[in-house]
Amino acid sequence: MCTPLIGGIITGIGSLVGARNQAAAVRSQAQFHERQAAMERQRGAFEGARATNKARRLLGRQVANYAASGVQLSGSPGNIIDDSAAEAALDIGAIRYGAEARASNEQFRARQSRANARSIMAAAPFGFLAPVIQGAAKL
Repeated sequence: MCTPLIGGIITGIGSLVGARNQAAAVRSQAQFHERQAAMERQRGAFEGARATNKARRLLGRQVANYAASGVQLSGSPGNIIDDSAAEAALDIGAIRYGAEARASNEQFRARQSRANARSIMAAAPFGFLAPVIQGAAKL
């Protein structure tokens, strides 16, 4: 006689446990995306620093080569060095921008995952009540 109600309660409890587990998994996903965002920022800083060092070495070699050949650094040689520096600055900016864009995407995914976890938990009571009500209705 109470079997449908008991079955509904057990099913409802299973639904609650399932929702909690699913929300926990989605929260873990959010943490993963947060770590990815931090790693992207670190990667961008590292690659930007490498590109900066590479540009400095290139400019140093250019200046040294021109100086060794007795060429003045004004005019065309100076323009070449300035162009190299400008290109390097653009490359470095692109590296940092790309890393920040990837990090922002990961942050967005983390926020989405947290919102999904909240939605799952908000729906959990209904997942519990539906089978309980169905079981009670069969009495």
